[in-house]
Amino acid sequence: MKDPISVIERSSRERRPRYRPVTAASNDSPAADTPEKGKLTIVAGCMFAGKTTALLEYLRAYDPACALVCKHAIDTRYDPDAVVSHDRRSCRAVRVHRADEILDLLEDRTRAVAVDEGHFFDSGLIPVVSTLTRSGRNVLVTALDRDSWGRPFPVVEALLRTADERRFPKAVCARCGKPAEWTQRLTPITDGCMVGGPESYEPRCRACWRPPPEPPPPMESLEPSTKPGTEPPFPSRRSD
Repeated sequence: MKDPISVIERSSRERRPRYRPVTAASNDSPAADTPEKGKLTIVAGCMFAGKTTALLEYLRAYDPACALVCKHAIDTRYDPDAVVSHDRRSCRAVRVHRADEILDLLEDRTRAVAVDEGHFFDSGLIPVVSTLTRSGRNVLVTALDRDSWGRPFPVVEALLRTADERRFPKAVCARCGKPAEWTQRLTPITDGCMVGGPESYEPRCRACWRPPPEPPPPMESLEPSTKPGTEPPFPSRRSD
């Protein structure tokens, strides 16, 4: 005769999500299935403001085996498989084409998720970040707060509204040396590609900044299904 306790335990394991929510509660506690909500930190500002450096400093608080670092596949500057600051400090990162791919990379031991250059992602990043924090994981997202025309990125604005901590580092204006909060495009936009480094951009203060002469591309609008509060449930367990 089968042990009824073993049957119950096996059935429970089969229903678990593909990653276990992080919780400080013991497995014998009724609260074990209700993880403490993780913290969302957003670091937003112009280029060369030290956003990626802030990400690298953030990761120092975690065992590397327990932290997941992601970047958009479009960002191939410096090293396509690493997050690299402009002063060439770096750490390994996983490239993803869509934000929901981040959920497939999680492990039970993952305690923190860092996303570099979050403005490269579409509005799908919003529900993914919410799912991560609801599972008990801490999340840090770095991003430009404005594009080359001075327009806020909708996905970044939405994340800032729900963030537990917001940081707005400033750079130094390349023209006058004053604090800079704007990103100046230096080269013509010929193919629609906006990814670049110091050869294409520099920080400027508001007085020294000028928008590009090219007409701005349309901004993505946030669909109702991607706004905070409509995030997906925890993904189901993968079959290995």
